[in-house]
Amino acid sequence: MDVVLKGKKPELDFPYFGRQSRFYEFFNNCVSLYMSKGGIYAETNSGSNSNIYMFAKKGYKVIANDLSIYSNSIAKAIFTEEKPKYVKSNKWYDEYTKTYDGRAALFASLIDVYGYNPIIPDESNKELENKIKFYLSHIKKIKSNNVKAFKIYNLDLFKYLDELYKDNIFVDVMFMDFAWPWRDGTMTEEYDTTANLFADVVKVENEKVVIWDKSNVMDEVLKAITKAKKVSKYVLLSNQSSNFPTPEILEVTLLRNNINYIARHTMLTDEEYEDDLGKSDFFREYLYVIEGDKK
Repeated sequence: MDVVLKGKKPELDFPYFGRQSRFYEFFNNCVSLYMSKGGIYAETNSGSNSNIYMFAKKGYKVIANDLSIYSNSIAKAIFTEEKPKYVKSNKWYDEYTKTYDGRAALFASLIDVYGYNPIIPDESNKELENKIKFYLSHIKKIKSNNVKAFKIYNLDLFKYLDELYKDNIFVDVMFMDFAWPWRDGTMTEEYDTTANLFADVVKVENEKVVIWDKSNVMDEVLKAITKAKKVSKYVLLSNQSSNFPTPEILEVTLLRNNINYIARHTMLTDEEYEDDLGKSDFFREYLYVIEGDKK
């Protein structure tokens, strides 16, 4: 499949670096080819959880995972009725940290107002308050559909895949998209906020996410694919034209390591609804389909 599509906002819409809003229709078309009725769709890193929500609404069982406290808060807010462990902070945002709804709305608003890697102001302001109200309303609307997840994890990528294997949980599709380095090989440091820094706001001592760069990305990707194949019928590996490695480097590396993809779906789209970084005016998505050991 090689298509050109115009990006559009997903139904569940939170600002999250790498949220792939331009690709939802494309992913829907591709993933549906490999899903069985009532099957399990899982992600290694769930980002803003928009794909997870879309496939849950279609009737699939879904598994979300992300070590990011922000992404995990969105998942818990939308898909569960759980309440987080609350630690009083004596800060203006304390009232929002008592629930997952509040945490998700708070983090989304900080990014909306201050951008990625934002400062956290000493005092609230009207713009922030209005944003928080907006996201709380958005969460309430989404939750009214009563869409639940099969499983939600808050683990390091590799520990998550090991946990699925240990628990004998096998999925139809494991969707994999990582914090790929930029095309020049440098780390996408924008992930540091949602992956690490927001944990300090709610005083969560989460395991720190290590952001990959050119020196280690391919070794880590090969390791992740090998583990994912053990619990999947199909592994769908996603990468974009703005990232390193190039398709040629990635494809040759896969083949040299005896990882043969059975299909490569591509899509070209403009940058609308993307991360507003101004790095490119278009993107090409590459989606590699790899048969898992459970095929």
